Amino acid sequence: MTTATINKINAAIANHDVELVKGNGYFYFAACDDDAPEIPSVYSMTLHCMSLEDWVAHVDDAVWA
Repeated sequence: MTTATINKINAAIANHDVELVKGNGYFYFAACDDDAPEIPSVYSMTLHCMSLEDWVAHVDDAVWA
């Protein structure tokens, strides 16, 4: 289990053309281009609610759903 940081998460999900952005009390995924998939937000105030692998799996699951 790898500790999640915003830089590590964004590096791991870059191939999906989305990036993780911190909102007010939650994190959301912003599209890097018009063809990027919509990824559900994660309602947590910290990145440590999930491991790096869990963050990546969240994005992968949304892309392939």
